[in-house]
Amino acid sequence: MVLLLGACAMVEEEKGPVASAPPAPSEAKAPPARPEPPAGSVPADEQAALSAVLAREAARDRKASQATPPAGASAPAPQERPLTREEVEAQVAAMKPRKAPPARKPAAQPEVAVEAAAAPATPPPAAEQPASPNVFRVSSGLKDPAHPFYGVGSKYGFAVNGVQGKPLVLVRGKTYTFKVNTDVQHDFYISRSKTGWGAATYTHGVEGNFTYNGIVTITPDQNTPDVLYYQCRNHKNMGGAIHVVNSEAEAASLRKKLLAGATPKPGSAGAKAAARPGTSPPGVSREQVQQKLAFADMFINQSQAARRIAASGNADAFEMYRAAQTRFKEARAAMEGKAFKKALALVDESLRLMSEASRRVPSQASLESLKEQYDEMLEGARTFLASYERNSRRLAKRKRKDGKKLPGLDLAAIRGEIAAVEKLAADNEYAEAVRRLSKVQEQLNAALTEMLHQETMSYELVFETPKEEYEYELSRYLSYEELVPLAIEQRRPPKQTVDLMNRFVEKARGIKAQALPTAAKGDYKTAILMLQGATSHIQRALRLAGVR
Repeated sequence: MVLLLGACAMVEEEKGPVASAPPAPSEAKAPPARPEPPAGSVPADEQAALSAVLAREAARDRKASQATPPAGASAPAPQERPLTREEVEAQVAAMKPRKAPPARKPAAQPEVAVEAAAAPATPPPAAEQPASPNVFRVSSGLKDPAHPFYGVGSKYGFAVNGVQGKPLVLVRGKTYTFKVNTDVQHDFYISRSKTGWGAATYTHGVEGNFTYNGIVTITPDQNTPDVLYYQCRNHKNMGGAIHVVNSEAEAASLRKKLLAGATPKPGSAGAKAAARPGTSPPGVSREQVQQKLAFADMFINQSQAARRIAASGNADAFEMYRAAQTRFKEARAAMEGKAFKKALALVDESLRLMSEASRRVPSQASLESLKEQYDEMLEGARTFLASYERNSRRLAKRKRKDGKKLPGLDLAAIRGEIAAVEKLAADNEYAEAVRRLSKVQEQLNAALTEMLHQETMSYELVFETPKEEYEYELSRYLSYEELVPLAIEQRRPPKQTVDLMNRFVEKARGIKAQALPTAAKGDYKTAILMLQGATSHIQRALRLAGVR
């Protein structure tokens, strides 16, 4: 009843003071009435809760008043005094359905602690920089907009010393080391192709190609192209350019321009021109020019390369050699006239011409290395060509679903290019022969890969008998299997990759060995399924080597 009285007191405040019972003997008078609360002091939701409670209490009171009190029952106790406003509000608040309490603001100290926990305690460490400028640390990750091939090819990219797609400048005659730690899916290698993806592997002076966790070294010499690329065998456009120059002065000039973003696309005429410091910074000293002239004098007038060019009978090389001598004399005259900036530009041009002439007449050691590379590439091109022709004949009997013809390749042009390359090799021009063979291999590899991998979706295979379908699947399996040793020879995967490839091949051969007697028993349906499974294992092995 105390609760009921308190609630009633608050309701009656709308009309005036709450009427109280006669005072008890000990009381002098009732407490004075309080003024009305201001309008809106009781919120609507609290008023609704109060009304519901009052209704329930009134019902219980009516029920109790109808009951006859037992004999001898004592008179009801006098009513209690009216509740104060504060007491009424407290009871109304107690009757109100509880909502989830609002989140309290944490104290100042916990708030600071939360912020500190959300942010890293220290900024992420910068990429570890090698102690030597001739050592590069290679890692992989998602490309950012700073990567030169951002938005092109793979979404992943290589970073060198923490810089994505960093352009490198190497000096001929020095050895450089790449410490590779990328991912098992990203095999690092040196390429002549800016796309990569296993194409145009460059091996002259390179050791350790195709590794994701190891060491790759390169020692560029006079036969090394002006521009190479470090790329991924398994994905496109992950790496960056490698510019090869003749001297540290050229390297310093080109690095400065690359850092400033002033160099055009790698391999373009602008990039090659940038390697020649014709606009050398002010402050070129006599000592710098004298040092460069001394080196050029030895290279142009006293080196074995000079004697080799003079005795070679190669008209193009000899013409470049004479031009190098002319630029050297002009550089010396400019130095004597104290035009040091002009002298430095001229001597660099003389060295460039001499390097180009030397590449056209390689040394005996370089010649042997190039000849070995040429022999490997020629054999590979012939194997690819034979495989393409064989598969073309096989698929020519099938009908494409889309009605189009087999992807075309100008076989006459390919054979003509191979014949021209063989003529170059006969004249000991192996450098040019290797360069042109690499393009032939790229064409054949791309055409053959497209043919084999699009075969299932592009051709409607209609066979008159199960035996004919079995023979087709067996021929298809053999077409893939013969590519495995060639892929290993040309792509040169690391040992662990070769071991895994061999396991796939052994498994495929085991399945094929079971398919042969199965077909001999006339169960062609089972034999066909077995051969398809064996082919799948061979395809997996080829993908490991980057043949897609």
